[in-house]
Amino acid sequence: MTMNDETITDQDSLAQLRSELDAIDDGVLDLLIQRLEVTARVKANKQVSAKAWPLPIRPAREAQILRRLLARAEGTSISPEFLVRLWRGILSDSSNRQRKITIHVSRHLNANVGFRLRLRDHFGPLHVEEWRDDAQALMQINAEPQDICVVETEQNWVDAFAEGMAGEARVISVLPVLAEDIAPKLLVLGQAPIDPTGDDETLVITNGKLPRDFAPEPLWQAKVGKYRLSALPGFLDEHESPLVALLRQNTALGLKVAGRYAAAIRM
Repeated sequence: MTMNDETITDQDSLAQLRSELDAIDDGVLDLLIQRLEVTARVKANKQVSAKAWPLPIRPAREAQILRRLLARAEGTSISPEFLVRLWRGILSDSSNRQRKITIHVSRHLNANVGFRLRLRDHFGPLHVEEWRDDAQALMQINAEPQDICVVETEQNWVDAFAEGMAGEARVISVLPVLAEDIAPKLLVLGQAPIDPTGDDETLVITNGKLPRDFAPEPLWQAKVGKYRLSALPGFLDEHESPLVALLRQNTALGLKVAGRYAAAIRM
């Protein structure tokens, strides 16, 4: 075989590979179109359901989707970061098609470039609105229950939350999705249905430390303002064990459940 023959063979092989890629791209596009059609049917189903939540985001369902896909991709050349970023774009577009959502944040959070990038990667094109502080941002999701608020875990948002400024909104998810540290960097608050996923955390607010012998042991804790945050493993209810016993025996703690959410994914 001559050098010229080798070049022609290489070019033919490259053209064939590109043709295969074009066919795959067409298939991916067709699947995205199908997914959007199903999303439209989901929206119609929600509108006639007995409980029509104003916020279309379903954190538990989204967490289950990502966990399933990450498990399927394990051992392949697809990185978890790429997979999460790709599917977050799809899921965010799906939510935004159902209802326009605004993300309310404090001026302090919005000034952090890293946090802004996290919001963009997770929520895609959703509009971000800046407020003077967390208290003002939390008040917006009380007035506009179709929106969400994102706060920095260890900034002083807890005082305003404990005073009821967020209304019925609770912590519904955490960022980043792929765990980097023991405690999440950001907390997402909103009025959305929350269901157990099998790997969940319950975030409680107290006036002081939990008893040393309390079980389950907190996954992480933080002192925020005059309150203490404790993340407990599991999907816990303040009217059931073990929280109900803690409330009865330690009334001075003033325990309040701030939210229940799918735990960040650890790879």
